[in-house]
Amino acid sequence: MRNALSDRHPDVSGVVERLVEDKDHPLDVVASLNNRERRPKALATIRELADERLVADRGLEKFAADCPGRGPLFEPAPREINQHEDGQSRKSVYVAHCKSVDAARTVGPQPSTDDRALVQDYGRRLVDDVVPQVRREVRDIAGEVDGRSSIRAKDADGLLDKVERMSAGSDERPGRADYQVGDVIDAVGARITVADTDRLERLLLTVEERFGSGDGGRILELENMYADPKAHNPSYRVVPLIIAVEVNKTPYTFELQLCTWRASIASDLEHNTVYKPYIRPTIAEQDKVRRMQAEAAALDQDETRSRWHD
Repeated sequence: MRNALSDRHPDVSGVVERLVEDKDHPLDVVASLNNRERRPKALATIRELADERLVADRGLEKFAADCPGRGPLFEPAPREINQHEDGQSRKSVYVAHCKSVDAARTVGPQPSTDDRALVQDYGRRLVDDVVPQVRREVRDIAGEVDGRSSIRAKDADGLLDKVERMSAGSDERPGRADYQVGDVIDAVGARITVADTDRLERLLLTVEERFGSGDGGRILELENMYADPKAHNPSYRVVPLIIAVEVNKTPYTFELQLCTWRASIASDLEHNTVYKPYIRPTIAEQDKVRRMQAEAAALDQDETRSRWHD
């Protein structure tokens, strides 16, 4: 890593080294850096992002205005994917149903001893029952577009910790006093990473065809952060979906994130240095990581322009 990064970007080299050394908070990018075959590509991508070729002089907002993205990734999701005809959120309706059939998912921020036992069993079910089924489905889809898949599940402590944090709120987000374990819709999370935006477009189409949307479909929510970036972090480019899955006649949800290789690396770096600064980065290091994420967004956007030109 030092040989690849320290000559031009010693600050980035230092950040990456600490992320690799942090065994308590694993990342996909760290797994790639620890893999002999994937390491060269991962380092080359990190170096490309650190160079800030597209956004160094004008930032992402100006770049996006000057060079708007094109093609399916920049088309908003149809309303009927996320909402019933009466305007109700498909995700909210399904989550309410899940809570009604599973007491563990009604546990709130102040759990009793019995509540904790329920959540422990729920966490076990996620690992033993839900993860294997989701892994099979996600691997099959990833294989169709030459993508890589990964999956993880929150344990009981992680579930209760998120309930407590969401209930309390933060400086950026008001608390949700009624937040419960069942509201942790990403208790099981999967990611499919593909090489470029061309494959990402095909992957999104494959996922929509495989799971289905609207009445009778399994897609409960689709957010396209290429077409509709988040106001608080417009550099974060990913397509997350909430998918319904039934195991042993019990309904669950899992989050499926679709992303390009460069966006995946950029979001991993940002997650453990800015969103959750586990490695105690400096302000300057956080600023650099934010700019690298903006560069990843710009590179993806620029890539679509070369394929969907006028």
